Amino acid sequence: MAKNPERFISQSKNTEFDVTRAKILIGDFLARFDTPCTPDALREILTVNETVIAYFTYVEAYEQMLANAMLTLDDKGFVTLTETGRQLVSELSDLAQQRLRDKALASGENYFRDKKTQRDTDVQLVEKNGAFGAQCECFDNGITLMRITLFYGEKELADYMRSLMNADPVGLYCKVFDRILRVTLDLEEFAPQSPMDKNLLEGVLNFLAKNSENNNKCESKALDKGFEVTCKCTGEMPLMELSVFAQDEQQAEYICEKLAQDKLIFSIVTRLVLQNSAKQESM
Repeated sequence: MAKNPERFISQSKNTEFDVTRAKILIGDFLARFDTPCTPDALREILTVNETVIAYFTYVEAYEQMLANAMLTLDDKGFVTLTETGRQLVSELSDLAQQRLRDKALASGENYFRDKKTQRDTDVQLVEKNGAFGAQCECFDNGITLMRITLFYGEKELADYMRSLMNADPVGLYCKVFDRILRVTLDLEEFAPQSPMDKNLLEGVLNFLAKNSENNNKCESKALDKGFEVTCKCTGEMPLMELSVFAQDEQQAEYICEKLAQDKLIFSIVTRLVLQNSAKQESM
C-alpha cells in the first residue's frame, strides 16, 4: 500500500496540524469504540468541554473526512470508518498523543453511561392534593424497579430534594433497598455548600423532627411479571409513597412486612437523599 499521508492533510494552513490530529482522533475513536455513534453523539463525545477536540476544528475535520470518503453513514444513521479512514489511523497515528486517544474513549464511555442513566431514571417535581413532592423513578427493561415520592409542605423544599435525588438516582435506589434489607447504612451528615442549601436543609430537618414517626400502609399486587409493593407513609400529612419491584410473591411479602414495621422509613429515606448529594459533591 502506497503511503502518501498528504492526502489526509488539511489545506487550511492555520489549522493544518490541528485538523489532521482531529481526523486521527475521530478515526481512532471509531476504530476502538464498540458502541455505534450517531453524528450528534460523536460530536458531543469528542468536543465536550473541548478537552479532546475544539468544536470548530472537529467540524472541519469531520466534514473533510466525509468528503474524502474516510467516514460514511450506515443505513441506521451511525458513523462508520471506511477502509480509507482506517489507513489514516494506521499511517498517522503518531500525530495524536495516546493521552488524547484515551481521553476520547473515556468521554465516550461517560456519554453512554449518562444516556443510559437518563433513560433508566426519571426525577421530577410533582403535586398531589395541594402537597408538593420530589419523585424519583428507576426502570429496567420496562419494569419500574422503584418509584419514591417524598412530600413536603413547601414547594421550595420539595424542589430542593428533587435536585438532590437527581444527583444519583441509581445510587439512591440501591441505598433504599439496603435499608429495606437491613444492610448497615452510614448516614453521616454533610455540611451545606451555600446559604440557600443551609436554609433549605434546616427546613427539611425541622420537618423530619415533627414527623420522625409515621404510620405505614403497605400492600402488594401481582404484575404481568413479578409483584409491586407499595408503602404509603402518613403523619399529620402524606409523607412518602414508595413502590418497589419484587420478583416473586415470597419476596413481595417479605418487603411488605419490612416496610410496614419500619416507622422511621420516611426519615431514613430523606437522609439518604441528603447523603446522595454529599457523595456527588465530594467526587
